[in-house]
Amino acid sequence: MKKILLLAAVLMPMVTLAQTIKEYKAINGVTYHLNDTVRLGKGSKDTGGFLYIEDRGLGLPTLPGARTSGGRGLPKDFANSGVVIKSMRKMQLNGVDKYLFMVNAGGPFRFSMFIDDAILACEVVPCKGNTQEANGAPVADVADEIKKLKGLMDSGAITKDEYEARKKKLLNQ
Repeated sequence: MKKILLLAAVLMPMVTLAQTIKEYKAINGVTYHLNDTVRLGKGSKDTGGFLYIEDRGLGLPTLPGARTSGGRGLPKDFANSGVVIKSMRKMQLNGVDKYLFMVNAGGPFRFSMFIDDAILACEVVPCKGNTQEANGAPVADVADEIKKLKGLMDSGAITKDEYEARKKKLLNQ
């Protein structure tokens, strides 16, 4: 009995790291709900695949942050298509709120998507880089966005490769 209580005490903080949510208004201004279709743009990898939409296997439940299949990205074949939201979670990674969607692209496999990262990389449309005010001016100044990305990289929320990919995307708008 003591072993079970000890195990529960150790695992409880891991399980409570993520909070299940039913809707989320993303940085592109779109409010997403369960079973909505997320419109995909193009993958941000050099190969055309998706960097921020990763394979999670057969959709079986796992602990937050657990990798189940090596994190293969969604292939470029899914560009300009859609994925269906099966679950949404809010979590904190290195003190930053992150929103993780588990999505189905068709078939038995599930993919995880950090929605705001995918939007910044224009893997999801409408993307932040293409969003404009009514007067035609960009919503976010490119320099400010790069500064934010640098802060995320310095805090460990994104890797140097992710930072460079997003920075390149912002500068090539």
